[in-house]
Amino acid sequence: MVKVWQHLAKDVVTPDYCIGCGSCVATCPVQALERVNEKPTLKGVCINCGICYGTCPEVIDPQSLQIPVFGAPPNDELIGTFRHALSVEANDPSVKIRAQDGGAVTALLSSLLEIGYIDAAIVTGTDAAPWYPVVKVATCPEEVAEGAGTKYSRGPTSLGLREAVNMYYRKKVAIVGTPCQIIASRRMALSTPKNEHLSDAIKLRIGLFCSGVFNYERFFKNIVEKSLQIPLASVSKFDLKNEKLIVYLKHEPSRELPLSEIRKYIDLPCRICSNFSAETADISIGYLGSPAGKSTVLLRTELGEEAFAEAGKLGKFTVTDLTSVQPGLDAIRQEALKKRTLAAQTIEALRKEKKVLPVWLEHPAGETTAEPIESYKGTCTV
Repeated sequence: MVKVWQHLAKDVVTPDYCIGCGSCVATCPVQALERVNEKPTLKGVCINCGICYGTCPEVIDPQSLQIPVFGAPPNDELIGTFRHALSVEANDPSVKIRAQDGGAVTALLSSLLEIGYIDAAIVTGTDAAPWYPVVKVATCPEEVAEGAGTKYSRGPTSLGLREAVNMYYRKKVAIVGTPCQIIASRRMALSTPKNEHLSDAIKLRIGLFCSGVFNYERFFKNIVEKSLQIPLASVSKFDLKNEKLIVYLKHEPSRELPLSEIRKYIDLPCRICSNFSAETADISIGYLGSPAGKSTVLLRTELGEEAFAEAGKLGKFTVTDLTSVQPGLDAIRQEALKKRTLAAQTIEALRKEKKVLPVWLEHPAGETTAEPIESYKGTCTV
């Protein structure tokens, strides 16, 4: 039986497992869904095609995508499949100041846009509300730079893809996102049925190392701004390192928040996620493994290797093999293991509390084997 919107609402949205990526909204062929308060809402007539359920990253075990994406088991149990591990640093000092860590993402995307390897990149910036994540379509290096820096709050990456394709008419789009957002982009291409109009436009997937993101209202507004009295408009950058969230201020010394004290504000979908290093991306990038001021880059696919090599011809970044620096791959493995352990503990706690568990625990492959919803009568309307 094909699962449709009502099943997605029951399995993901209602129990609060939705990550707000916007994939279901973006791929709906009749635009029956809308993102309201960071979650999908039915606004029109559902034609029961099942595309929304098929693109959702929260209805499958991430490990089930290993064979479809790479064609073989991972060559590293904790990090996943990769061909090369590198330490990368942007050569432009202005990029490093604004960007995260070594500025590898910004330098890479800027180079790929300049040479025409991609014609757009989906990045996360901010808008009127300070540090509220807003997805943007970058079509030139300057626009890439505007989205530099991690926001640590979830954004609707897939809606940016829809905008790039439908409004900018782009056909070679790079997506930059957290592990779950990259999984959503893979689901777009692998699921049946699918919205080929969007999925075929994805040229490259760049995943970010991720320990979890925070709810904007509950954490950034209520804790950072109200409780800690740190105006978000005064923050120049957030950084998550060494079990601390570092808040860099524009005109004052930085503040540090122990992750152990703020972990409870990490979104529930992140707390049950075991994917730290964006294992299904073409290229994964993060700070762990490299010295301070540099980014670790894992080239996972042949496409990722090709894109990185082409971008490197412009000389915008310096590359060192990760095996020649400290702390190296072991640091990434340790963090990946920690995230898997925390995910298992969270799931066990949910089970003991008799909470609704992620649907993929019952159906690991995300197949359409569940019983139909009793109220389902064939057409979803509002």
